[in-house]
Order: sequence, then C-alpha cells, then structure tokens
Amino acid sequence: MLNPIKTIVQWNQQAGLLDTGYDDFLESSFQVEEALEGFSNLPALAKQVLVEDSVTGYDNYGPKEISRAIVALVRMDGDVTEYLSDVDRLGKHCDGFVYNVGSMAKLGLNAQQITQAVNIVMEANMQKLQCKTDSAGKLGKPADFITPEPKLQLLLDKRVVDYTIY
Repeated sequence: MLNPIKTIVQWNQQAGLLDTGYDDFLESSFQVEEALEGFSNLPALAKQVLVEDSVTGYDNYGPKEISRAIVALVRMDGDVTEYLSDVDRLGKHCDGFVYNVGSMAKLGLNAQQITQAVNIVMEANMQKLQCKTDSAGKLGKPADFITPEPKLQLLLDKRVVDYTIY
C-alpha cells in the first residue's frame, strides 16, 4: 500500500504548490474551506462574514469565499509579529492531522482503511495536476474529473468497527 504522506508531498511538488512557500492565511483558509463543505446554510454564514454583493446576494458564496473571509477577519495585515512561528504553525497542522485521522476513525475506519481512503483521494487529486491554479494557488478540477466518492463509499461499506486491529 502506498505511503499516503509521501504521496501527498510528491503531489504537492508535482503541482508546484511548494514553490510559493508557506502562507498562514491561505493554509488556514484551505482548512476552513474543507471544514465548510457539505453544510447547507452557507448564505447565513456568508451574511455574517462578507459584504453583500448587490447583484448576487449571499446565495452565491461557497466554502472558498467564506473561508477566506473568515480568516481575513482575524488576520493582522502589516504586523508580522502577529503571525505564528514555524514551530507553532507545524503544531497547528499536526493537531489538525490528528483531529482528521480521529474523525475518520469515528466513522468506523481502521488505520488501514484510513490509509486506503487517503490514497483514493490522492488518486483523484492526480487528475488535477494538469489544471491551472486559482489566485490563491489552489488547483482546479478538469471538466472530466472523476470524483473519489464512489470508491470512498465502497470503502465505507466494508468498514468494521474493531478498534483492536489498529
């Protein structure tokens, strides 16, 4: 089985995402964006964090725009002393990793199944390597993108909640 961490680092290298360096604003907003996916009442949140667009209203804002607005609300531009040290940044992302793995375990997946799930998502992400990045450096999806959800569902269908096999 592929080492998912090695695969993720290689994918980031191939996509050129490591070339721009670390930006705490963007990295944090990417995490918030992923956390917001699947929630249905995003217009209510958009109303709290965004200035209304008189043409489209709040209904056309998704996780990407809302996450950037949330992080911008707490960002202290111009004062570099407000930013975290690299050790604090690393700790923040390690904690996020721990929470994410724990969340997948709470879905009933064991360590091997979690590894399989990450490999399934990375296989899908490989399709994005030929796409352009947006203004924040996030890769888009090709028009013929094959989502990982069907394979993830098959994996979930096989789950056995037996924490002794971790």
